[in-house]
Amino acid sequence: MGDNDTVNAVKVPVLWVGLDELPLLSTNQVLSQFDRDHVFLTFGTATPPVLMGNEEEVRSQAERLSYVPVRGITRLAVSRRHLGELIEVLQRTAQNFDAQEGEQ
Repeated sequence: MGDNDTVNAVKVPVLWVGLDELPLLSTNQVLSQFDRDHVFLTFGTATPPVLMGNEEEVRSQAERLSYVPVRGITRLAVSRRHLGELIEVLQRTAQNFDAQEGEQ
């Protein structure tokens, strides 16, 4: 029998520990890339540039911008198999979040 023998597998529950010790970071930008084996998810934050003055001056400053920088926060590599699980978790989370919003 191989390592992937599910007939004789023993199910052991997982327990998430130490979550409160992790930093909580805010993100508003996501970049995804992939290769043959993994999907790479990069999370970052873009903040609006500081533009000052009257409406005309602010517009002029904005028109001169060539880009708004995104500061990378973290990068994750996820296998294709686990990507499906991640999608399911995110869909369930969105549904629960939306249901909660309807209750308030």
